[in-house]
This record gives sequence, structure tokens and C-alpha cells, in this order.
Amino acid sequence: MLSPTRFNPQLLRYFRAVVEQGSLSAASRQLNCVPSNVSARLRQLEEQLGSVLLERNGPQFTLTAAGERLLPHARQLDALCSAAWNSVHLDTLQGRLRLGSMETTAAMRLPDVLARFHRHAPRVEVELETGTSATLIERVLGHELDAALVAGPLEHPRLLANEVWREELRLVVPPGEPAPAPGTEVSLIAFPEGCHYRARLFTHARDCGWRVRGQQSYASVEAIIGCVGAGLGLGVLPASLLAAHPRGRQVASHPLPPSLAVSPTVLVRRRVAEPHPALDAWVEVLLGGASGTQTQ
Repeated sequence: MLSPTRFNPQLLRYFRAVVEQGSLSAASRQLNCVPSNVSARLRQLEEQLGSVLLERNGPQFTLTAAGERLLPHARQLDALCSAAWNSVHLDTLQGRLRLGSMETTAAMRLPDVLARFHRHAPRVEVELETGTSATLIERVLGHELDAALVAGPLEHPRLLANEVWREELRLVVPPGEPAPAPGTEVSLIAFPEGCHYRARLFTHARDCGWRVRGQQSYASVEAIIGCVGAGLGLGVLPASLLAAHPRGRQVASHPLPPSLAVSPTVLVRRRVAEPHPALDAWVEVLLGGASGTQTQ
């Protein structure tokens, strides 16, 4: 086993690629080398550390306890290298960055982040598209967006997902009204099909035994708040939005069951993608202002 000063940190790239891609062949494609090269680098890393990191079961791998402890450091090193590169080249970053976001996130969470990013990379042209989580995920997979902020949790073999924020969802009702009793007739006001918040509203209505007499779909936060405030129905929105939105006091809200109330917002991007320095810089700025946790 070598001393820490002689340890080769570049070997961590191979270790991380195998863990995140799930196999030697997939890791080799990501790293643009042959599988035997990846395998050799893994053995070299284990020899330098004097510890087994991956238990091999045919083509599959399982992290050992040592591998579990090493993985966060491998990810941190990759992020540090990216941050170091961006710190030198931010003034030369340019081009187009295509981002997607849920309407609620775009309204309340993104303005400050976008302002920080513009200060770091003023020559990057940012295009922001809002939509439902399902639509945004399909557009990322279809190479129509570089990254998107959607409702989680999310696991997809072709996507990397980082939790950025965690929202508390609330049942939104007309001002002064209690939550409907079981069996009550209700109208539901929601975002369009494919929205995670919409799905939770309809699940809650079913669980409460409400009789849904009508439903309306709007792609606008203002429209949903306005319709609920006017007594046209019930909705589901994040507590952070209700607290900060200028019209948040026009409605009342009630807690949802814990299984429906907690909703992570995750940043998704393609696992296999062309180098995109502006996207790398965006991820650093976004996750630098939040406790980003990667999910696989």
C-alpha cells in the first residue's frame, strides 16, 4: 500500500465510472477506452489503497464497505476538478444552455440561481422552458434540453439525478375553508397531465374518498392560486411558494399526509453526453447553493 502522497487520484475516475455505469463495458464507453483498461485501473487502485473496493459477481459489481466510504470522495474530487477548471475558464464560457424546470420551481427557486450563474458566466445564453416533470424528462432524454429540474425521487438508467431542494406540499383550499371531509364533492385545480404534484392531489382525493365532480388544468401558478382563491376548487402547491408568492395569502392550506407531503426537486441530465462546459458550470453554481445529493 502506498502512502497518500503517492496515491494516483486519477484512478478514482475509473472507480466512479464503474459504480455509476454498472458494468465494465458501460464504464469503458463513458471513458472512451477498452474494458480491460478499466479493469486494470481498478486493480491498480485497490493495490494502491490496500483494500478491496468492489466484489465481482460475473459482470456485476457490489460495493464493499471500503468502496462505500470511498465513493463520496471520488465524486467530490470530480466536482473539485470541474470547479477548478471553471474558475479559470468562466470568462470564456459561451454558447447556449437549454434548461427545463417545473413552473413552481421556476417561479420561486430559480431567479436567484440564474442571477448567480449570469454573474459567473455572462456570455452563456440560457434558455428556460417550463413544463411538467414527465415532459421535461422526455425532452432531456430526447436531447432537446441539456438538463431539467423535476419532481423526484427519480431513478432512470440513462439519467443522472441530483436532489437540489426538498419541498413540503400543502393542500390548497379557498380562504377560510377547512379540508373537505371524507365523501365530500370537490373540484380539483391542477397542473396538466404528467405533473407530479397533480398526481399527488388526485391520490389524496382518492385516499380521502372525495367525489370529484370536476377538474381543471392550468400550466400557471398564478392561474391555480387565482382559481382556488375564487372558490373554484382545491389544489396542491409547495409551502415555500405559498409563503413567498405575492398572492399566497389569497388561499388557505392544510398539511398532506407525510407520504404525499415530501417532494424532492432533482436536477436531471443525461449520463452519456457530449462535453458541455456551460452545463458543468451551471451544475456547480446550482449545487453550490444547495445540498445536492446524487441518486443513481
